[in-house]
Amino acid sequence: MNSNHYGVAGVCRSAWTIRARRLTHQLLGKIRDRERARLVRRIRDLEAENSRLTQLAFTDDLTGAYNRRHFDDQFRHDSALRARRHSLAFCLFDIDHFKAYNDSYGHGAGDDALRLIARVVMSQLRQDQDLLFRMGGDEFCVLLFMDSAAMALRIIDRVRHKVRELGLPHPHGRDGVLTVSFGVVWHDRHSAVMAPHRQLYLDADRVLYEAKRSGRDQIKLMAI
Repeated sequence: MNSNHYGVAGVCRSAWTIRARRLTHQLLGKIRDRERARLVRRIRDLEAENSRLTQLAFTDDLTGAYNRRHFDDQFRHDSALRARRHSLAFCLFDIDHFKAYNDSYGHGAGDDALRLIARVVMSQLRQDQDLLFRMGGDEFCVLLFMDSAAMALRIIDRVRHKVRELGLPHPHGRDGVLTVSFGVVWHDRHSAVMAPHRQLYLDADRVLYEAKRSGRDQIKLMAI
């Protein structure tokens, strides 16, 4: 066999080797691309699940409002900073004669009322700006970051009217329907010191009590 045959065979082997290597690299590239895509999908799934669990951890199961834990976290990490840029209306509210409502219609009806009221409040708030928390029982807190107390009071009074318009019958309510009362503490952004959130809560609770004592279904305001 002459040397040309071996030369041709060698060239063929080299060509096949190069082609095999190229195919191997292409195959490995496709495998890496698939693995990378699978990894990206997995990371996205984990991030979505983590976001869902975080939302559950901070959300009240019954009403969909934020819970007390998230309320505390907001003041630890965020609200004090935001209040330097905006004035804060710290609003507590609860259902008037709620125990009597539960006694008359049952706790299931009471839960339905809480859900409806939370839905009404959230429909009147500015998304991604104002915050609604269920503090426990029938007590809720709203944080409104606004430029004036008058603007905040307009929103709160609109909520009060919307709750009345639900027309939920209540034998002990004003005009025979379920109503809510509000205690609002207004903290101006130009104030030198941001009051601790526990103090804001106590002040708002005291003003809410004044609204109850004055006949319910109304708003009382304290400016600090």
